Amino acid sequence: MSAPKIGEMRLRMTLEAPVDTPDDSGGMMRVYVTLGDIWVKLIPLSADARFVEQRQELAIQWIAQARWRGDVTSEMRLVDGQRRLRVISAYDPDGRRRFLLCHCEEIA
Repeated sequence: MSAPKIGEMRLRMTLEAPVDTPDDSGGMMRVYVTLGDIWVKLIPLSADARFVEQRQELAIQWIAQARWRGDVTSEMRLVDGQRRLRVISAYDPDGRRRFLLCHCEEIA
């Protein structure tokens, strides 16, 4: 996969990180806080239909190419309106800290 040109990253997405807070019943409640907006290029990889809890879901795999950020982890997500992409992995493709590739999954 070649390095993207800056002009190809034209989709602005919000990077969100999870924060777990205890609730009154002894469990945990997860909310997401905004870390900032990043420009990405989305490349579709695959789509898979599967049954989860007696209903069919469509899982779409994406590669999100962005400028380098060292703080992206696999617990974060990328958001664009109603679209939510869960980050599965984030890595530097050539080790030069220029670009970041995020393998993401969207459940539709």
